[in-house]
Amino acid sequence: MSTDSSPLPARILRGFLLLTLAALVMLRASSAHADPKVTDAADKLRNASDFRVRVQAALALGTSSSAEAVRPLCDGLDDTNTAVRGAAAAALGKLGKKEGLPCLRNKVGAESNTSVATAMRRSISQLEGARSAPLAKAPDGSSKWYVAIGAAKTKGDRVASETDGIVQETARGALASTAGFAIAPASESPAQAGTVLARHKLKAYFLQPTVEAPKYDGGKLTIVVRVTMFSYPNKSLQGEFAPKLTQSGTPSKDKESEDALIKMAVTRAIESFIKVASTSN
Repeated sequence: MSTDSSPLPARILRGFLLLTLAALVMLRASSAHADPKVTDAADKLRNASDFRVRVQAALALGTSSSAEAVRPLCDGLDDTNTAVRGAAAAALGKLGKKEGLPCLRNKVGAESNTSVATAMRRSISQLEGARSAPLAKAPDGSSKWYVAIGAAKTKGDRVASETDGIVQETARGALASTAGFAIAPASESPAQAGTVLARHKLKAYFLQPTVEAPKYDGGKLTIVVRVTMFSYPNKSLQGEFAPKLTQSGTPSKDKESEDALIKMAVTRAIESFIKVASTSN
């Protein structure tokens, strides 16, 4: 029977070295198994010269469910292009990793673009526990305004259901993150609305979004989203908000850019509506 005559300190040192080696092997194995799709998207977000590629990469990272996507998305908040910064901000909320909160909080105060700053604030709310796009937000003691949103009317060759999904998620998310606003269920009847309003004594509005056909001209893409404001449930016309956004460097059909601009335009329209509704008697 053999025995180890090495001094105790030497055995401890040898054991420590073996543990360190094992840890290094495990770390290398973990790196080797990093999701190649996340790695590729992160590289594109950081290095692609075409901002449209960077926007698409940010959106892909937002749906990756990977914690490895947080760092490149945070870096994307410093991009020179507003569409990329907005996509990165929205993607951090979609990703749902609380590790994204510090960079969002650090950047939101210095962000000069209103739509991007709004996207940052919404993602901060999402990561702090708010739902991104509730189907409805029931009235409570703090609610003052009740808002119903109609299905988006879509012009041009865009898929109506897909465009409506973008509009609904953006509009409902903006309202849900604003104190005092409750959102009506999509299937609510006028009679049901009347019952809710009688019970809670709320000021009510109906919003009808319309997405105009995307316009490509002179290497630029122009998106117009009209949000018509009515009283609710009787639908008496109250006003309209129609943000128009133009993006250069887009000579031909680019669905990702259209989607990004539609989100920004809807956000601006809802911000304008909130200001009007909040100051009306």
